[in-house]
Parts: sequence; C-alpha cells; structure tokens
Amino acid sequence: MSYTLTGKHLIAGDWVAGDATFQSEPAHGPANTFPVGTPALVDQAAKAAEEAFGSFGYSSREDRAKLINTIADEIDARGDEITEIG
Repeated sequence: MSYTLTGKHLIAGDWVAGDATFQSEPAHGPANTFPVGTPALVDQAAKAAEEAFGSFGYSSREDRAKLINTIADEIDARGDEITEIG
C-alpha cells in the first residue's frame, strides 16, 4: 500500500486546497510540500466535526469501537510510510 500526498486538507470527506504551502525539512529523506492550515480551514473542519458528532456521538459503543479500530488498523498498515513522510 502506498500513500500519496495530495497537497490538500481532508475536511468532511472532501479534499480542500489551501492558498499556501510549506516545505518540510526532514533530517533524512526527501522534503515534502504540505498545505498551510488557515484559521478559515480550521473553522471549516471544526464545524464539520461538530456536525459529525450528532451521529457519531450517539452511535453505539460497538460502532464507535469498530470505527476507532479501523482507524488504528489503517495507521498500523501505513506506519512505515507515515514515518517516512514526517
């Protein structure tokens, strides 16, 4: 499995481009370009999270555990690639 940087933020299931980017300065490996998170984008993400809480916050413990375990499994599966990106 490979991970490709998009240069965008994932907000409420949509990839959102920012106006500015910055270049990482890793100790080793290639540098990467990342989008800058502006206050407006953070506000958009926070509002989307608040809306999502309406359904997720009242879902069953089993459903929440399943989602969190799925996220953890994906992080484990991509661990080496995530570490490389840093």
